[in-house]
Amino acid sequence: MKLLLAGAVSTGLALAASAASAQTDAGLAQQRAAARMEIEALRQQQMAQGQEAQAARDRAAAAQTLRSLQAQGASTGQPYRPPPAEVLPERGDPSAGLSLRLDELDRLTDARLARSNEVLRAIKPASDR
Repeated sequence: MKLLLAGAVSTGLALAASAASAQTDAGLAQQRAAARMEIEALRQQQMAQGQEAQAARDRAAAAQTLRSLQAQGASTGQPYRPPPAEVLPERGDPSAGLSLRLDELDRLTDARLARSNEVLRAIKPASDR
């Protein structure tokens, strides 16, 4: 009887220990996941701060360039005027870009056809051999 009781007690203790271990493992896993999430949030915050800093540097560089251009214009007596923008056919009139591409396609097609015809002329029929 004592042996049976001792076996039951040891089995109960083993089950209780494994349950406690499972709860501890689950708690550790939850803490690790929370730590990972916090690290990721800090990383994203750091990246956002870096992007804001870069944007501030870009704005400062653009302002400095504009001030130097305005200073050049003040020294010559004429305000700075940027050069007129070039209108590219592909960005301006869509039909102009399309016609340029079609002309190029026609030229390439004609060149390929000429090469193909040369190859066909070079092949002698079996009766001429």
